Amino acid sequence: MGFVKTRRALVVGCGEFGLAVADRLSSAGCSVVAIDKNPAAFNGLTASFGGETVVGDGADVSVLEECEIGLASYFVACTSRDSVNYFIARVASEVYGVEHTFARLEDADLIDMLEDGTVEPICPHALCLEAFCRIANMG
Repeated sequence: MGFVKTRRALVVGCGEFGLAVADRLSSAGCSVVAIDKNPAAFNGLTASFGGETVVGDGADVSVLEECEIGLASYFVACTSRDSVNYFIARVASEVYGVEHTFARLEDADLIDMLEDGTVEPICPHALCLEAFCRIANMG
């Protein structure tokens, strides 16, 4: 008998972006687990956040397993380190079969390495530039 996938989401890294993602996924009805090394990071979650918080290193596979990564439908790696985000997003996708996997990245070389589509890169710089061009009607 296999595991049943749920609308479970793991968010690793609770900086400003990670907190916003965790809150948004929670309000969308996902069962969210927010993971960060710093317990004070969770102070930025809104009062409506209905998920769990776990103090731990999201790059540690044992922490991810304790958070039941194998049941997750969504995985968002948004620590302050591109190499960590790339690595743990790949692990989530390729080892644990998480269907929707995202990595916050600034490094263009790492973004290029994700061209196979198993992990969706989120590049704040590129997204801001696209938004600017759209708003300024620059194509």
